[in-house]
Amino acid sequence: MLEQRSTEIVKMNWVDATDESTTDAAPQVAALSLVPLTDADAARWDELIAAYVDRQVFHSQAWLDYLVASRGAQIRKWSIRDRSRTLGYFCAGLVSKGPFRVLGSPLKGWGTNSMGPLLSQGVDMGAFLAALDTLARSEGLAMVELEHPALHPALMTAWGYAATTLWTYRVELSGDEQAMLKRMSKGRRSGIKKAIKSGLSVEECDDLSLAGEYYDQFSGVMRRKGLVPTYPREVPRLLMQSLLPKARLLALRVRDSNGQVLATGLFPFDNGTLYFWGGASVPERELCPNDLLHWHAMCFGARRGMRCYDMSGWGPFKKEFGGELATVQRWHKCYWRSARWARKAYEFYFKQRLRLDGLIRRGHQE
Repeated sequence: MLEQRSTEIVKMNWVDATDESTTDAAPQVAALSLVPLTDADAARWDELIAAYVDRQVFHSQAWLDYLVASRGAQIRKWSIRDRSRTLGYFCAGLVSKGPFRVLGSPLKGWGTNSMGPLLSQGVDMGAFLAALDTLARSEGLAMVELEHPALHPALMTAWGYAATTLWTYRVELSGDEQAMLKRMSKGRRSGIKKAIKSGLSVEECDDLSLAGEYYDQFSGVMRRKGLVPTYPREVPRLLMQSLLPKARLLALRVRDSNGQVLATGLFPFDNGTLYFWGGASVPERELCPNDLLHWHAMCFGARRGMRCYDMSGWGPFKKEFGGELATVQRWHKCYWRSARWARKAYEFYFKQRLRLDGLIRRGHQE
C-alpha cells in the first residue's frame, strides 16, 4: 500500500507539472533520448567525453568524485541518443531535499561554474531539453537546474526555464606578462610590485595542510563580515584530494619574508580556462598578498596555454585585473508547483541563517 501511495503522489505532482512547466507549449523537435550508461561505460567517463571540445574540468570524473564526497550528490550519467547514434553525453547530480528530488548540472552552492550537456556539432539543444523533460517525468523530479554557455535565453524560456543572472570577470591570458600587466589597473600593478619588493613569495602546493590554512583564513573573512562559511571545513580538503592527483588544481600559499602565511587560494583548471574557486587572507593586507596571489595564478595559466581566467564573480577588486564583465545565467525548471515555492523559501532561509549564525558567533566572541 505504501508503494502504491507513493506512485499516486508522483502522478499527482506531474499533473501540476504540466501546468507549471509549460511543457505542452514547448517547441516541436526531433526525438532524442537519455540512456543511462552501463557501469562499464560510466567507468570510462573521461574517455567517452574526451572528443568534446566544450568539456570543462567540471565534467571530469575527478570533479564528479568531489561532488559525491563534498555534497552528497548521487552522480548520474547518460548518453544522448537518437534511434541509432550517440550524439552526446550528460552528467548531473541527484539530491533529495525533503519530498523533492532535484537534478543539478550543476546545483547552486556546489562551487561548480558550469556543467550541462556535451553535444555533437549540429545537435539541437531543444531536442536535448525535450529528452530531459521526459526523464524528469519518468523519475518524478521536482526541479532541474542547468548552467552551460550554450543555453540561449530564448530557447530556455521557450522550454519553461527561469534564469538567475550572475556576473563574472573573465581575464584574457597571454604568454606576454607585460601585456597582462598593462591591462590591469595602476593600483593592482602597484600592489604586485609592492608584494614582490616586500619579500613575499608564492608556493605551488600539493600538501593537504593548505586546505586547513585556507579554511581558517576564509572563516576569518566571513566572520569580519558578520557571516559564517557556506560550506564545512572538509570541503576544500576534498577538492584538493580529488583534483590534485589529476593535475587539475592549482593550490597557492603566499608567505612573507618571515614565513607567515598571508594568503591562500584554490584554482581549478582545464585545457582552456583557469577558475577562481576560493581565496582568503589574513586581516593585515598592507603587503598586498592577494594581488600577488591572483597574479601568480594568471601567469601559471598563461604559461600553460590557457586563454582565460574566470574570476567566478565580480566586484571592485576583481574588476582591476583587466577582465571583461560577462553575464552568466543559471537556469532552473520546477516541475511541481510546491517546488517553486520551496525553492524561494529555502533561498530566503539560507541567507537569513548565515547572517544569524554570524551574529551569534560574534556575540559569543564579545
